[in-house]
Amino acid sequence: MSRKKQKPRGFAEKCYGCGERYRVEVFEYWDDRNFMLDSCCEWGLWDFIDNAERVDWRELFSDVCPLEIRQVYDDDFESLKIDYGLRECAVTLAEAKQFIGEWHRHNKPPAGWRWGHAVHNGGQLIGVAMVGRPVARKIDHNEVVEVNRLCVRPDLDRALVWNACSQLYTAAANKAEQRGFSKIITYTLESEKGTGLIAAGWTAEATTRGGTWNRPSRARQDSAPTCKKIRWARIL
Repeated sequence: MSRKKQKPRGFAEKCYGCGERYRVEVFEYWDDRNFMLDSCCEWGLWDFIDNAERVDWRELFSDVCPLEIRQVYDDDFESLKIDYGLRECAVTLAEAKQFIGEWHRHNKPPAGWRWGHAVHNGGQLIGVAMVGRPVARKIDHNEVVEVNRLCVRPDLDRALVWNACSQLYTAAANKAEQRGFSKIITYTLESEKGTGLIAAGWTAEATTRGGTWNRPSRARQDSAPTCKKIRWARIL
């Protein structure tokens, strides 16, 4: 059990509920994003929660949490939870494939790659990107690389994954530039907005026809959407 006392910024010195000195502290903390607060009185606690946007949560948890937190948010059950923020980590091919296979909405893991990226929130893996050769044969794979798959867990609270896509796209572009490539590309379905790409400085450069890989001369079973796709790029 750990305690960290704090009079939140902008709060009165004296609690209007009990008349004592305004006091809020972390009574107990669990590393699975849960915690318990204690305060001078029940009124003071609810006043604190109602004005959570004014609280310096990093300061409140600085002595009890080994990780720096990004924010505290309300989950779907109206409970306060800890968001530790995003941390880029290394990922192996096997780890990336397993993650894509479990969480990607409409594509299987690609066969190969050049390198990959991962982001964690606290100790939890929440997203990966796999970078490899361009799928389109006419694109020069000596100058251009492609983010073949990018996936962020769809089952987590939105607060935990915001900015994860743009961070992965940025990391992939930076690594591609370091390795001497002149351009990096990726594709999204025509129905997808590409918000994370825009935030990472990518631009939409073309719309592909889509279609099937199945041919009379070489029968194949499609394992990915055959609709039109948007090709995004970032010049390095």
